[in-house]
Amino acid sequence: MIDNRLDEHTVSDLTNRIHQTGIDKYGKAYKQYSNKLLVSLFFQLLDTLRVTSALEIGAFNAEFSQKFVSEATTHSALAVEANPYNFKKFRETVTANGVLYHHAAVLDREGPCELQLQVTDIDVATGYIRGNNSILVSDARPQTRAVTVPGITLDVLVANYVDAQLLPDPTLNSTALWIDVEGALDLVIKGGEQTISTSQLIFAEVEAKQLWNGQATFGDIVTQLDKLGFSPWLRDCEYEPDQFNVLFFNRKLINVGQLRDIATEYHRQLQNFTP
Repeated sequence: MIDNRLDEHTVSDLTNRIHQTGIDKYGKAYKQYSNKLLVSLFFQLLDTLRVTSALEIGAFNAEFSQKFVSEATTHSALAVEANPYNFKKFRETVTANGVLYHHAAVLDREGPCELQLQVTDIDVATGYIRGNNSILVSDARPQTRAVTVPGITLDVLVANYVDAQLLPDPTLNSTALWIDVEGALDLVIKGGEQTISTSQLIFAEVEAKQLWNGQATFGDIVTQLDKLGFSPWLRDCEYEPDQFNVLFFNRKLINVGQLRDIATEYHRQLQNFTP
């Protein structure tokens, strides 16, 4: 079992030098590659650890969930999307591909909440289809209007689907989470401690500084997840320096040897990148 705890500074230090070298040489192409490689590594781990159940929060078109269920008939996935315009557009395709697709904002309480829908000229032209709206207000995003959407906690949501026999009980199955909620990650965690604590892996978007008013940043998230048995492990630099994705692992459930070899390979491929 894994006894050591990694903090945000350790994880950043492990990859900052490599990432900065790649960014300096190749710019956006390297940033995108770092994300693509981390996603590929995540799917590799899902297979290695025999994960059979996935929860995708802030799903947009549920790309992760659709790929996950397509890889094995034993896989199941629940994808949750707060934007009603996204949900309406993608629902038919997502459900046709075997994913449970649910309309709600996942947060730390139940009941209606307000999604800050961006309403720029581009948003109007595209029918408000966008992947980075948030339930949080941002002074940097003044062109928004509040839209009331259902709110639910992760633990209640999962329990409802389990009770309806639509989703395997995550406490009895190997589960992983993909979370991309534009600054509201701490709220998802607060309302999902039971579900999260029994899961093996979390792939989550985090922010190094506050992009939304009063949001929790990377260090806050690390502290919060540490109490549930998770440590940060690897990160990309997709939107460096403000926003990136981090892979967290459950120290109680995963053997460190499985992680060490994959981490070594991740860093090797990053250093060998050429566009």
